[in-house]
Amino acid sequence: MTRTRRNRVRWRLIRAVLAGLLVATGVGLGAFNDWWVALFFGIPLVFVGIAVSPRASRVSELPEFRRATSSPDAPQVEVEALTRSSLTAEDLQPTMVTATINPPNDTTYRARWITSMTKGNFQSLTDTPFTTLPSDALPPRDQPDTPEFDDQPGRWALVYPAVTLVVAGALLFGVAGGWHVEGPSLSGFDSALDSGDDMSPQEVEASLADRHRRMLDAIVEYEGPQGLRNVLQLNYQVDSSSDYARVFDPATGRATNINIGDGYSNSSVVPNSDRANKTFDAAAIDPDLLGSLADPMIAAVRPHSTEPELERMVIERRGADGPVLITGTIEPGEDISDDYVVQATPDGTVAEFFDPADFARSVELARRELAAARVPLNAPVIEEFIIQGIADGVSPVTASVIQNSGGVLVRYRLGDRGGEVAVAPGEFPVASTSAGRYRSEGFRFDSISADVLDRVRADLMRRASVPKYDRNAVGVEVERNRIDEDQQFVIRMEIVNTDDAEAVYTLDGRFIKEGRY
Repeated sequence: MTRTRRNRVRWRLIRAVLAGLLVATGVGLGAFNDWWVALFFGIPLVFVGIAVSPRASRVSELPEFRRATSSPDAPQVEVEALTRSSLTAEDLQPTMVTATINPPNDTTYRARWITSMTKGNFQSLTDTPFTTLPSDALPPRDQPDTPEFDDQPGRWALVYPAVTLVVAGALLFGVAGGWHVEGPSLSGFDSALDSGDDMSPQEVEASLADRHRRMLDAIVEYEGPQGLRNVLQLNYQVDSSSDYARVFDPATGRATNINIGDGYSNSSVVPNSDRANKTFDAAAIDPDLLGSLADPMIAAVRPHSTEPELERMVIERRGADGPVLITGTIEPGEDISDDYVVQATPDGTVAEFFDPADFARSVELARRELAAARVPLNAPVIEEFIIQGIADGVSPVTASVIQNSGGVLVRYRLGDRGGEVAVAPGEFPVASTSAGRYRSEGFRFDSISADVLDRVRADLMRRASVPKYDRNAVGVEVERNRIDEDQQFVIRMEIVNTDDAEAVYTLDGRFIKEGRY
């Protein structure tokens, strides 16, 4: 390797090291700091590093052909053959030279080598094959191998990128967590970009109140003041800036969707099957009270979640002529797949959120709702009692109003009416009745207790080797036994995620058999 080429390789290796330092610094600053550090410092440094890094080509590692200065001691060269490889249109191309070298004060020798040569030099040597070369550019006298065009760029195509990667990796992982730098957080700009993500409870409260006022103004703008009294639904997307309202038109039966956001609003007529008995007065919803509901809704689910965040708030009637309810949808955390819902009334009352797998609480709620429906607890009028947990993996015990939410449901039959009561976590109780003549051939609710259900669960977990962390992934159904007439009503219990964790028990907790039936 000639001195000129050694200098060129040394300079390229320095560039490869510098490129590695720049890339590592850009990646480190971007990965361990705020977004603006990555945007204004990390990304530019990475691009500069890529631009600085040397890239080996067909001519980059070849000595460039140059004539010697007008020195009487310059080695004389007689060119015998020239072969130019012109794969591209560039002026500088690999060129194989076959020549006789006549160095001063030394013997003549014949050599063949590849150099990078301009088109002008190539044409000049073709016309006049006599020239001189600098002493440091002479090809070696003894060449073990005949040079080939395919030899370039050779190993250097990998050496330079390898140096860059090694330097970048060593610096990036060597510094590790030391890449963090202190600086302004630009929290105001972050808030504008996030549009609700990671907002404090006070910010969520203020945001909801302001957005409700903005929505009331938009309804008046598009539908007039009477539109406020004909609202079917209000939807506030807390984790974004987009909200919408659906307003009923009493004259046509159709509805208008009003969409608003930061700096825009629009309306469109949409198909609608709801009628006036589902409308409510949006102006009756106090903006400040609406905003104040965010914190108690989150507090209601906090014992059952890791990092609860309010995602959405919807206001509508629960069914025709039903009560107006404010429903908050809450993301409980990354370890829980389904969102939670918590309902509230316009006066600020928040529904209780409970885990149905807490049998004591579930039985207590069922007793309360049966008493409210004037169903005697010590009479054989209960047809079915269901507890459906809310843990991941629990499937609906049976088709019912709690099949998607989990909760507690009791079906009953009295002499003059039949019906059911249900309570879902985070929702207000619902009850339905139908008049008629019914035969009371059920079981007494007082014959079921939380202690019995707890004993049944403990026995089932022991028999099926259910791990403790799946204890709450449970479904319970107390219903008529359709197989064995000796036991008119039985407890069927299933714990998900474990094979064979399903069995049938008597109402006093004695094991009957494995399986569902």
